[in-house]
Amino acid sequence: MTAIEIPGYLIRREIGSGGMASVYLALQTSLERDVALKVMALGLAADPTFSKRFLQEARMLASLAHPNIVQVFDVGVTQSHLNYFSMQYLPGGDFAHRVAAGISEKDLVRVLEGVANALGYAHQRGYVHRDVAPGNILFDINDTPLLTDFGIARAISQAARITSAGISIGTSHYMSPEQARGGEVDARSDLYGLGVLMWFGLTGKPPYEGADGFAVSYAHVFEPVPQLPAAQARWQPLIDKALAKDPADRYQDADEFVAALGTVDLRAAVPAVVDADATTRIMRREEVAPPVAETLTRIGAIPTLEQSISASKPVAQSRRWIPWGIASIGVALLVMVGYAMLSDTEPAPTRAPLSATKSAGSGGAAVPEGTEREQAAPVQDASARSPLPEQTSDDGMPIDALPAVDEEPIDMAKVPTVVDPVVELIRLARIDLAGQRLTNPARNNAFERFSLALRIDPKDKAAKQGIVDTAAAYQELADKSWEAGNVAEFVDYLDKLEDVASTVPEGASLIAAANARRTRERDAFFAKAETAAGKWDKPAAREAYDKVLALDPANAKARAGLQAVDRIGMPGFVFRDKLSGGGNAPELIVLDAAIAVARRETTRGEFSRWWRAAGQRQFAGKDPSCRDRESVFRSSRKRTWQAPDIVQDDSHPVVCVSFAHAAAFAAWLSSESGHRYRLPTPAEWEQLAGRQPAASCATANLADSSFKRSFESRAGGSCDDGHAATAPAGSFPAASGIFDVDGNVREWVAACGKGSPLTSNCREHAVRGRSWMSVAERESVAQVDGYGDDVAANTLGFRLVRDLGN
Repeated sequence: MTAIEIPGYLIRREIGSGGMASVYLALQTSLERDVALKVMALGLAADPTFSKRFLQEARMLASLAHPNIVQVFDVGVTQSHLNYFSMQYLPGGDFAHRVAAGISEKDLVRVLEGVANALGYAHQRGYVHRDVAPGNILFDINDTPLLTDFGIARAISQAARITSAGISIGTSHYMSPEQARGGEVDARSDLYGLGVLMWFGLTGKPPYEGADGFAVSYAHVFEPVPQLPAAQARWQPLIDKALAKDPADRYQDADEFVAALGTVDLRAAVPAVVDADATTRIMRREEVAPPVAETLTRIGAIPTLEQSISASKPVAQSRRWIPWGIASIGVALLVMVGYAMLSDTEPAPTRAPLSATKSAGSGGAAVPEGTEREQAAPVQDASARSPLPEQTSDDGMPIDALPAVDEEPIDMAKVPTVVDPVVELIRLARIDLAGQRLTNPARNNAFERFSLALRIDPKDKAAKQGIVDTAAAYQELADKSWEAGNVAEFVDYLDKLEDVASTVPEGASLIAAANARRTRERDAFFAKAETAAGKWDKPAAREAYDKVLALDPANAKARAGLQAVDRIGMPGFVFRDKLSGGGNAPELIVLDAAIAVARRETTRGEFSRWWRAAGQRQFAGKDPSCRDRESVFRSSRKRTWQAPDIVQDDSHPVVCVSFAHAAAFAAWLSSESGHRYRLPTPAEWEQLAGRQPAASCATANLADSSFKRSFESRAGGSCDDGHAATAPAGSFPAASGIFDVDGNVREWVAACGKGSPLTSNCREHAVRGRSWMSVAERESVAQVDGYGDDVAANTLGFRLVRDLGN
């Protein structure tokens, strides 16, 4: 016994110890199960560094739910400051013992594949084990290899490490060259360790040996890859690649290593070559049992009935004889009762009990009159019998003490019967469910036991409810992962929920709720991504899009958004600013590092929003004189932006607006968005005009046959673009992502007169470009005019630019 006390655990004996912690075999009293209890050395508990490493291992293991990784059940600190965690008890020994006892090449492949899958799972979650050694590969009662001892593992991308750079951590015989040098390690370092395990399994010894740890480490770094005996040469390509000195020359991930294992021709296996210097002969065991078919799912293999019964035998091993003992008695009693009942139903009278049988003549048995005579052995007096050893039943009860068939009637309700396998499976499954063994370890978990019970009795309601409860347990785990901010784990648990719940119709509601939760969280991350992109916060946008894809990997919109993140702020990037009152500013495109320009002229719909919010109060009774087709003779204050004497809707560019209207609209947008909007300078507008192609009815809205018919004009082109006056903004092809710089409406620019720098004392402002009434043969896109403050026209509108960097 040990003096250490951990509440909830009855410690039986120490089964391992090291400089940092000791491991005990203990009984977890609440669940009556054996566990391996790892307890940190009390002398190290006061050191925060060691406590952190110890808890890191526990949390790391607890986060890795894989059939080939040891399972953590509980983590805690006692009142006496003992750090501990309990985990799966693995009584099957380690890989070193397995090799010493003799391992077939087929079994070696199975073990290596299981460990590789465990490492691949850990690598995908960002962890490197760094100590892949035979002593850290243990076996459970089902002979499943499990990876353990993550005490020196660390996150691949971890910035602040508990161990310092330049210090080699691990077991020298199994560490990679970069690990031996104290350099940076990644997943390929663990794959090197797998190569060493492969060599060990084939030869019974490590690939490099030396007088001390330094000599072994030196060999890993500088010595060539050793060569296998000729009989095992088909393994040499795998050894060469796995033990390559340069990580770039090794297998790059666990899947590649597993695929390479599948290429080994096991049919060519021969007995191992015995090394004369080896202390242990490596035996080869022949595999004689054929593989048993299994049903594969994403959460593992659902076992056959035979496999599960076999796997269930070790449970409560110390009491496994009880059900069979009871069953034996029950069967014996049932046979006796059946015989008695059969005798009672005979048409002839009941024969006399043995005690009433009389001797007749020369040893014959006397029988009542009227019955057929039965042949019977002479009955001897009990005192004359030969002494026989006392016989007992399975429960230790003397057989002579069992009730005689013709004594008092038996109460059949009290007769013990064979244990109902469905009831027993459900009982064990409920224990697994309480212990969070939902879908692993293989064979001994809640889901597989409930599923097997349902195979035996497809109508069993308790088994169906058990599967639903198992799925619900994954929902609880998913909720906890979400609260911890672990989206990948959240998704993994929901996937397992769906896998479990989909096996019974009663799980449909859980699946629907899980899918609705995915959609809700996905949409929330979408909103975060778009908000961050709108603020040009690339890291936040990328993180949010990544989480959308974690929840919905096939989401095309998120993939497009993720690709667009890298273009944020670059020339050609299209975006909208959010306004404080709700909604968005006009669509902008980045022109260069200094400005972004509106892709379209300001529309009536955009202008009307400002008019309702502020413009109407600011300009009440101050409408400018709006000219029809820029004629001074057709000027009227009754003609306004809302009634411009041409056919328009909210998609058309606003016209009949003065320079003051345009400047006020820009000031309002600046206030609402927090960014500076303004009219373009003449130089900026000319930069836009320089991107325009040669004008035609297909590229710009200029005076054409539609214009001539509507306004009875002789001037204009013979082509017809379908618009007599303005066209909806963006109706014609964009040039460099910008619409209608040429045609549709002329535009106000920030200049005094026809091009002088803008001042507060200007009485006239510049207008650039051509409009829907411009005749291509007479005017060019470089057309310049100036209008007074109180003048507008139904051919004149504006577009804005936004300064970047604010």
